[in-house]
Amino acid sequence: MKQKKEGQAAAPKKKIQLGELFENNKFVAVLSVLISVLLWFSTYLEQKPDSNTTITGVPVTINYENSMAQDLGLEIIDEVPMTVDVAVSGKRYKIITLDEEDFTAQISLASVTKAGEYTLAIQVNRNVSDPEYEIISWTPSQVSLTFDQIVTKQFPLEISTPGLSAASGYLMETPYADVDYVTVQGPQNIVNKISRCLVTIPTEKELTESLTTTGSISFLDQSGNPVESSELKCENENLSVTIPIYKTRQLPLQVEFVNVPKGFPIEQLKYTLSRNSILVASPSETIDNLESITLGPVDFRSIDIGSEMTLDVVLNAGFKNVDNITEVTVTFPSYGLTSAMLDLQNFVLENAPSGYDIQVLTSQIQDVRIVGDSSVLEDLTSEDLVGTIDLSQYSISKGRYSVAVKIYVQGKVLAWAVGEYSADIEVTPKEPAS
Repeated sequence: MKQKKEGQAAAPKKKIQLGELFENNKFVAVLSVLISVLLWFSTYLEQKPDSNTTITGVPVTINYENSMAQDLGLEIIDEVPMTVDVAVSGKRYKIITLDEEDFTAQISLASVTKAGEYTLAIQVNRNVSDPEYEIISWTPSQVSLTFDQIVTKQFPLEISTPGLSAASGYLMETPYADVDYVTVQGPQNIVNKISRCLVTIPTEKELTESLTTTGSISFLDQSGNPVESSELKCENENLSVTIPIYKTRQLPLQVEFVNVPKGFPIEQLKYTLSRNSILVASPSETIDNLESITLGPVDFRSIDIGSEMTLDVVLNAGFKNVDNITEVTVTFPSYGLTSAMLDLQNFVLENAPSGYDIQVLTSQIQDVRIVGDSSVLEDLTSEDLVGTIDLSQYSISKGRYSVAVKIYVQGKVLAWAVGEYSADIEVTPKEPAS
């Protein structure tokens, strides 16, 4: 290789002349092909100036402005087609540049004057007028739409538990949900078909304790057929439902007495109840500690031969009267008993206040009605009667008072005084000791 001499100038680059390109066979061949393609394309456009194509996905709009549908509060119930496909014809070089933004598709609501179903035309227009192409058709060209008012209505909630039951010795109370009413929104013609709102618990089980679960809502018409529509909206789709379970016991009834005479053998007193026991339920185990249900109280002074009294059945809070027996009649016998009229002469003061002298002014109470066992009353006299005056229930000072007298028969026998009696007393302060 020859070494470039120091200081020797570089040779100038050779310029390519246009004429030399045409002397190049490869260049001439490529140029000929390009010219041929251009001539063919030009000839094609001359011979076929127009062509057809379809523009897909043109958005459909609905204009509510100043329409009667808007004034009436009507809304579209059905799904609206979101797009249409538009067929166009025109210069090929023009239509190949078109897309969905070059067109507007609208549905007119001019014919919608009330709720109902309508077949409405879809109108498609070019956004810019251009003589080089035209719209041939579009698909779909019309649509069926249903219009109605959207209303809101409340329905009382019903709960169905076909697969649930209480075990033996237990009671299933009425189920309840966390809401009493369900709010439904939807087309008026559909909402008006709803007659009942039902939540069904699908669980199948025998229960010994309360159950809290969830359930879905269904709507029924008057015939019990489902009312279903995707247009119905419920604000309480999943509800919390509680099924209360109570433990039950059959408990005996007993009568409570007040103003029982001193020493009276209450266990010998006979009477009958119109019902001897009732079924009681409680949501807790406290019912196991309950031995009986007490009726009354009955004032012993009101009991006579063959007396009948109606007593209310009252339960403590938290207990349920399953039999729903609210009253029981207690009847005292009319056989084996007799009566007598005796005078009371024996008075006894109880709980006399200190610092006072108490004198019973009433010497006797005449015609005291005594009821008792026939064998007891045969030998009964006025000497067997005692009248007690309990002064603890009075606030007394100097003066005269009328006070209640409780009468009883001595000897702890089956006999008692019927009615209320009183006596007069005089209260005198004691003289101070000298």
